[in-house]
Amino acid sequence: MELTHPGELLRMEIVEGRDLTIAKAAELLDVTRPTLSNILNGKAAITPNIALRVETVFGGAARFWVRMQSSYDLSIAKKGFMENPPKITRYKLA
Repeated sequence: MELTHPGELLRMEIVEGRDLTIAKAAELLDVTRPTLSNILNGKAAITPNIALRVETVFGGAARFWVRMQSSYDLSIAKKGFMENPPKITRYKLA
């Protein structure tokens, strides 16, 4: 099962959930509008720095956003790994 990019949840919970524009949310987080827009559109990751900004400005836990991003990244990597597996084998202890 492929996960949803965490930026989508950030958009729903933080921007739309508080009736903010992307520009206003970016201003509150002290990031550029394009930076936040890229995250919300799944084109960029929620970094630990962004997660800490969200925690500071809107509450919640930065760890939640970082873990969600990590789970998403691993899911995408696993899909690519399975589609084009490297030529490796499991190590067997003799």
